[in-house]
Amino acid sequence: MSDNAIHSDDESELFNGFGSAPISRTASQRRTTKRWSFHNNDKPNLVDMDSDIAQLHRRLSDITGEDGVHKDASSSVIGGGQLYSTESGRLFHAGKICIALAGLPGRGKTHLSVSLTRYLRWLGVKTHSFHLGNYRRASAEDDVTHDLFVPSPNSKRANEIRNKIVDECLNDMLNFFKNDKGQVAIYDAVNALPEYRLALQKKFTDMNIQVLFIESLVTDDAIIMKNMEEAARSSPDYVNWDYDKAYKDYSGRINALAPYYQNMGEKDATLSYIKFINFGERIELHNSNYGYLINKVVFYLMNSRIKSGSVFFARCYKNSLDYTKDPPLDDAGKKYAFNLTKSLIEHVKKNGRSYFQDEEDKENPDLARLRPAVLKRQLSVDERQPAAGVDGIDQDSLVVWTSVKQRTIETTQYFADRNVKIRHRIQLSQKNPGVVANMTEDEVSAKYPDEYEQYIKDPYHYRFSRAESYHDLAIKIEPLILEMERMSGDILIIADDTILKVFYGYLMSCICYDIPYLNFPTDDIIEIKFNAYSNTAERIPIKDYTA
Repeated sequence: MSDNAIHSDDESELFNGFGSAPISRTASQRRTTKRWSFHNNDKPNLVDMDSDIAQLHRRLSDITGEDGVHKDASSSVIGGGQLYSTESGRLFHAGKICIALAGLPGRGKTHLSVSLTRYLRWLGVKTHSFHLGNYRRASAEDDVTHDLFVPSPNSKRANEIRNKIVDECLNDMLNFFKNDKGQVAIYDAVNALPEYRLALQKKFTDMNIQVLFIESLVTDDAIIMKNMEEAARSSPDYVNWDYDKAYKDYSGRINALAPYYQNMGEKDATLSYIKFINFGERIELHNSNYGYLINKVVFYLMNSRIKSGSVFFARCYKNSLDYTKDPPLDDAGKKYAFNLTKSLIEHVKKNGRSYFQDEEDKENPDLARLRPAVLKRQLSVDERQPAAGVDGIDQDSLVVWTSVKQRTIETTQYFADRNVKIRHRIQLSQKNPGVVANMTEDEVSAKYPDEYEQYIKDPYHYRFSRAESYHDLAIKIEPLILEMERMSGDILIIADDTILKVFYGYLMSCICYDIPYLNFPTDDIIEIKFNAYSNTAERIPIKDYTA
């Protein structure tokens, strides 16, 4: 069999595992030597670049703006937690998967599709979200009413537009699988009727694409109201709208569609689907004979919540200190700790967070105290009960994470005085530099020229002798990423900038090769705000309150 037959036969990959060839001695040898690769061949080669271009790449430091979760899932979009890559771009023995969402508006489907895309891309799975709303906004006319959202519109024109946008979206999904070598496509649409869901299942399974439905159901009116408020403020449908008018329009859209929507049940008995109730309070699996990737999706759903708070990043004091050293804070470090605490408290109070009491501490009037954490609603017996004292049970809360280094622990002293929960995580220890510790870049290139050349080619994955790579950090912090996903409220992470870069890379969907070049100034706090459609990052200056 020719090389072309082995490498281009998509159907062969379907039945023998993606990245593999038909089972034979020759094919097996070729798979082992040619098709397996830890690093993707599309990584930038900075050594062979023009020196000016290479330096421009090394100065990459923009850590503000929106994240990259909606960028095209091209071969160059490689997640920080990717365990391996293949020539086909797909994980071995995982197949092509269409995840089709179902549920009325206001049920968190877009939030779910975006967060799943972020997580799967981080794992190195070529994933893309296809939001039917994007196609509608590109095609709809201004005078089309809520008829456009009804499964069978009375208006002929609305029906034509509806069919057009669905066909365009599904066609792009099929092209994603065939031409872009995509592995997971997430179809973000209402999918209101069983006959539509069955037709979608047939369309993709006929092309050897596995289909999993995730139905987002909400029985808690408080969640629906919160989602509606968020949509009226930040949905792309309501850019430059008055809030009250946007809320009324969105409410009308839900009311128009609600009589038509049928929950998944007996009529969907042949489908594989997950009922995702109240965004993770309860999960029901149906026809759950799933493979590796879908099991990873289920595991993620078990840890997922609607996020409405922020993650704050602050560099630890003396970020450049030797890896082996662990001194306490000096006077300048205590001043930094105070200014960091005061700056964050002022920022969160200014932005409407109410978890700090209005009353000031009489002995220290400079800082407000945190209110005791309480669960603000009654849990039903059907819900998964949070453990006693668990972090993030309330959206109106703050938790601080630090490494186990003495200087990061002591940086939290003013937060601890204010009743803020402090958690010390060994996974937040800085990247071990190994044999190049305390060496300048010029010294490294002179003493270890070959190793330095490899490092410059791929600073994310390369590790010097007895050192860690950024990729090692990404694997190490995955449990913390999942803990973060299931928490509500705000989190402050005080750590070395090597750790902050990797966390930022996950939350903002960075290409892994950009992560080493992110810059976290000592005099700024970075705030990442969660949003249903995309996260955003902003700088908060740390003011000097001791001058």
